[in-house]
Amino acid sequence: MILNNNVISLNCCLKSHVYLIPDKKGYSLVDTSFPNFGPAIIDELRSLKINLKKIHQILITHSDWDHIGSLKYLSETLKVKAYTSKKEYDNWMKKGLKYLFIPQDVKQEMLSYKKYITPITKKNIGDFKVIYTNNFHSYGMTMYLFKKMLFAGDMVQSQSGRFMAIPVEFNVNEKTYLNYLKKFNIKGIDYICQAHGKPLQTKQLWDEFIKTIN
Repeated sequence: MILNNNVISLNCCLKSHVYLIPDKKGYSLVDTSFPNFGPAIIDELRSLKINLKKIHQILITHSDWDHIGSLKYLSETLKVKAYTSKKEYDNWMKKGLKYLFIPQDVKQEMLSYKKYITPITKKNIGDFKVIYTNNFHSYGMTMYLFKKMLFAGDMVQSQSGRFMAIPVEFNVNEKTYLNYLKKFNIKGIDYICQAHGKPLQTKQLWDEFIKTIN
């Protein structure tokens, strides 16, 4: 699916989106979907006639398995580095993946992904503004803003053409999460590309969504 600015949401990853963004250096990928999706992602990129050598980085929003599952395969196949916030990296690696949302049988493999990740603290990475979050869905989820398009990971989801909150059982701290949403500055953001559900334009929809939060 082609979005604004020729951004592509890959069709093989509809349950946890992977986005391909054309930038000044070539292309960036946002997230890697579930484990074992790597070959399908590469096949779709080839079918779109994307020059794989022009993909220069992978931006990871957070370390849930449906976002980093194919990281190793894609990083090795494309020969590129992946980036996420230092806080997410530290909690992910140093605390042994103490998250609610990663099956036990894949935790050990995920720990081996350390060598593919470069932690970041800067405000920008290439053409992307980096937006750091704190202790709500994960311990340091990272969002990326590109030409008024926000690649939001699991900040929100969508269903039937409207934004929805992430269910309480999938958040580290529900109160912190809801407060973050209420205070989030949507100015300068025209499109939210989340991991779950169809990407949506923010016009009116965001204000309507915020009104539903208690």
